[in-house]
Parts: sequence; structure tokens; C-alpha cells
Amino acid sequence: MQEIRIMNWEEAKPLAYPIRLTVFVEEQKVPKALELDADDLLAWHAIVFENGKAIATGRLIRDGKIGRLAVLKQYRGQGFGSKLLKALMDHGKNLDILDFYLHAQTSAIGFYERLGFKPIDSEFNEAGIAHIKMVLEHR
Repeated sequence: MQEIRIMNWEEAKPLAYPIRLTVFVEEQKVPKALELDADDLLAWHAIVFENGKAIATGRLIRDGKIGRLAVLKQYRGQGFGSKLLKALMDHGKNLDILDFYLHAQTSAIGFYERLGFKPIDSEFNEAGIAHIKMVLEHR
């Protein structure tokens, strides 16, 4: 059974942080010191549960920035990332956030484009990985 819950960082940290460490630090070699930041305390965090196990996470900041989307490897390609992103946007819309943006890893541009995001600006480096800013307006 699947469930997605939105929570603050205090509630989310024990569930989200291990997923983020696995995906970003272990798999993608992002320096551990960069993984946590001040935005965690200000953001809403979505956690996807599959049969009671936390398998994916992401966050939404009040300015509409979505970030730290991470799905454990064995659950990728099954639609969890799309559901996670939609849950964060639905939560934002309930709070009158109309415009969303994110810094997509260039390897994930197609994923975000399928969900309506459009690339803007030019490619940049974030935590040693190529990214591009993408926006979704007034949906």
C-alpha cells in the first residue's frame, strides 16, 4: 500500500535524511556537508511510503522551490517520483503557491518536462553535478 505524507523537518528528518544520504551522498557523491541546509527547517517535506517503508522524499519551500527529490534505487521507474512531485505541488497550491521551480539535474530534465516544467537559464554546477533551473507556472 502506498501513502504520501507531508510533514515538517522535525517529523521528516528520521525518514527523509537516510534516503537523501543514500541517493545523494552514497550514489551521487555529493559531499555530506552539503546535504543538509537551512531550508530544511523552513520546508514542507513529503515522504512516500510503500508498505510502511519510507522510499522517497522531497521538499517544498514557501517561494515555490521544490528540491531534494530522492527515490531509493530499487523503487525508481515505478511512478513514485511523479507522485511525490505532484503531492508537493498540490500542497503548495493549497497554500496559494502558484509558480513552482527547481534545480534539475540535467540527467532528469526529461522527467520534469513530462510533468510540465520548462528549462530556463543556462546549465550550472551544484554540488559537483550539472543542473538547470526549470519552472512550472500557473497550473
